[in-house]
Amino acid sequence: MKSKQVPETSNIMTQDRSDHGPLAGELMDLYVAMIIVIPIAFALKSLWV
Repeated sequence: MKSKQVPETSNIMTQDRSDHGPLAGELMDLYVAMIIVIPIAFALKSLWV
């Protein structure tokens, strides 16, 4: 009876996640949204005061 070696996919997935820095993916989208929204909020607030 022969057994087959199954490649370790968990090792591949952890390497893929570790390649990304803190400015990758959804976190980068959040930073960009904050850079855009916060100045607009301050500008709009200054119009009503």
